[in-house]
Amino acid sequence: MLKYILHRRIAAMERQYGYDATYLHYLCDVSPVAAYRFVKAQTSARWRGNAPRTAWHAASIGGALVEDCGPCVQIATDIAVGDGVKGDIIGALLSGGPTDADAQLGFDYGRALLQATDKLDSLREQVENRWGKRGLVALSFMAMYSRNYPVLKRALGHAKTCQKVRIGQTDIAVAQSLKAA
Repeated sequence: MLKYILHRRIAAMERQYGYDATYLHYLCDVSPVAAYRFVKAQTSARWRGNAPRTAWHAASIGGALVEDCGPCVQIATDIAVGDGVKGDIIGALLSGGPTDADAQLGFDYGRALLQATDKLDSLREQVENRWGKRGLVALSFMAMYSRNYPVLKRALGHAKTCQKVRIGQTDIAVAQSLKAA
């Protein structure tokens, strides 16, 4: 029964976002309990704390971009747009252009956290000063959890190559300096 319910929820997500979640179906077939636990862990990241919506989603997009510059970045973008983040903000983040200060801080923090860069301490301090400890934890969760999907896909042999990200009717080329290694 659990397998059936999970497959239906995964299929609904695929339809909603035009996303190929073959790797999640595979995980569900291998172990419905493992699939359930993975999804349950992922949904705990949906806590925003004191972080503004733009920064929160930007941390997710930045985190996904550390591991992937294809379908996982696309779905993080689609979720952000669906939650009201303006496409031009996301487009600027992905192309390396100037944008909203909150979004840029969330994006830069998410990337620095997962890449363990020298900028991490400074960005952590900026996030905490702006949105408090709760905001820091919320952005950290989003960056950390957004990395899990591309890592799982790669582990199961389902990873894809980089692609342009579509926002509405516009394709955004991810800046070369931001692409996953």
